[in-house]
Amino acid sequence: MSFFKNTPDIKSVVPIDFYELVIQFSNLEYSIFSPGKKKLYDKYSFMAYPNKLKAFKYDNDSIVWANGIRLSKCFFYDHSESTDISNLQSKYLTVGFKNQAPSEAHPTHDEYSLAMLPFNHTTTFVLSESIGGGHGERGGSVSLSLEKLFQYKNWKEHIEKADCAWAIDIIEQNQPAIEKIISLIVAEVCRRGKFD
Repeated sequence: MSFFKNTPDIKSVVPIDFYELVIQFSNLEYSIFSPGKKKLYDKYSFMAYPNKLKAFKYDNDSIVWANGIRLSKCFFYDHSESTDISNLQSKYLTVGFKNQAPSEAHPTHDEYSLAMLPFNHTTTFVLSESIGGGHGERGGSVSLSLEKLFQYKNWKEHIEKADCAWAIDIIEQNQPAIEKIISLIVAEVCRRGKFD
């Protein structure tokens, strides 16, 4: 068990799809907090819901969720698994998605999405379109750096269709500072996390 004063501060927290939080501590160590693996759902049932798990703010000493539950840096240091940055390259966060059907492409399933690879600055942004779904799935995705995103045809329209037009301003107003863009988008995703 960690003693509070000896535990490194929380430097950043990034929610990742599939019920995980990636925490960087002030000693530059990265850890993955997986409440399912740690069997914490019985005590903290909200952690079993992606939108609720993302609905948090943090400071140096703790993470606090929209429902008022606050857990200390010691808790996370003791209940997460240390990892290397290279193991985080493929971890992604869905920023937004929306089914735009009926559309010319499909009457019931034409879903646009924007995801981010927050720990991969080479291909940070993933634009996807899922048409049809299931065995008849069509569409596809493309992974882009910030520079390539600006060169991609209709990137703004795609992000608007993914129901996260707010991300466009963040991207445009903070380029070329990719780390700032990622941080601001993550903060907004967390702010928009819901407990209802």
